[in-house]
Amino acid sequence: MIAVQVIEIRWTKATRGAPRANERAVLPRAFALLQTGAQYVYQNYLMHERDGFAAVLKKEKQVDHAPLKERSLVLRPRDDGVLVLGLKWDPSEGQPRRPASGTALRLAPGQTARLILNGRHASYIGQEYSEVIYNVAYGDTIAPDCFIARAPDQQFSLAAHLF
Repeated sequence: MIAVQVIEIRWTKATRGAPRANERAVLPRAFALLQTGAQYVYQNYLMHERDGFAAVLKKEKQVDHAPLKERSLVLRPRDDGVLVLGLKWDPSEGQPRRPASGTALRLAPGQTARLILNGRHASYIGQEYSEVIYNVAYGDTIAPDCFIARAPDQQFSLAAHLF
């Protein structure tokens, strides 16, 4: 089984710096899984400044097999039972561009990981910033609290200096 939980935090200049940046600093970077049991479970949460950083479940799916890519997250199960994780930057994640890292982490069954990207986005309404956290669990069974019960076994970050 593979569980992927994407947490996206979006903000503007209003909460970019102190003291309001503290609001973002205390936001959760993981939640309990709502359901487990399928071979692949995906949940996507958004916490946006305009909504007071309330966590909103934007998408949830359970399917029989994992995709090769979920947003910027690359998933490659190997025949030896290891799950290889990577990040392949997508323009929707914001600027600056990041080099692809196809083999950032290797998970053994029973392990969890956290991969992090951030970005700067410009549009006609102004500039926004984002932090995207990919929580990944891998194993024969996955507990609903796997992301919140303890720190991830492995972590990888492609976060860049945005200012």
